[in-house]
Amino acid sequence: MVRELPGLVVQVSTDWDVLVEKAEQEGILPSLILVDEAFGATNADLLQVFQDTYPNAVLCLTFNGEYTSRLHIRKCLKTGIINNVIPMNLRLDLWLYAIQIMLHGGSYMPPDLVELLETDRSMQLEKARKATAASGVSGVHIVNSLTPREREVLELIARGQQNKHIAANLSLSEHTIKLHIHHIISKMGVSNRTEAAAAYLQIHRSAGGNG
Repeated sequence: MVRELPGLVVQVSTDWDVLVEKAEQEGILPSLILVDEAFGATNADLLQVFQDTYPNAVLCLTFNGEYTSRLHIRKCLKTGIINNVIPMNLRLDLWLYAIQIMLHGGSYMPPDLVELLETDRSMQLEKARKATAASGVSGVHIVNSLTPREREVLELIARGQQNKHIAANLSLSEHTIKLHIHHIISKMGVSNRTEAAAAYLQIHRSAGGNG
């Protein structure tokens, strides 16, 4: 990276605190942080710490080999903090090109990974559709059973927003948002917020198709 991208300063560490301390000592303000998949998947809650420490830095998840652990990748992406993913076995010229894209404010994710994640999402939507059909209750009726505020929260969840962003948009506390989500999940008969969002999107697609 240093040879191909002149002027770039690269620091590597397995200890976040050490990395921050070294950056402060050398007067470096990171513009791009590459987070190893194993670290990110295990410590997804610490991704918020990265963002809070360097709010202007681009965060990218890196991984080795195949997409066997894409559930871990999805877990990191669900935080809404990381929007970039790059495989370490990518051809060197393409890897450097992806790095340059991110350094200039763009985003990168391998096309085949995007396809796999979309396939997973389609399977979730189908699961939600079958669950709704098996319940014998129309999807529209389920959504209409929610309070106006719960419908607002559900719509924002379906847009991919995290609790803190939903709270800010609706001028509510994160605790209140969590309570709303609990009620939504209970009323819709799903297992989690992802299934609730998938069911909501499926209902709207069906309603659009019938309209």
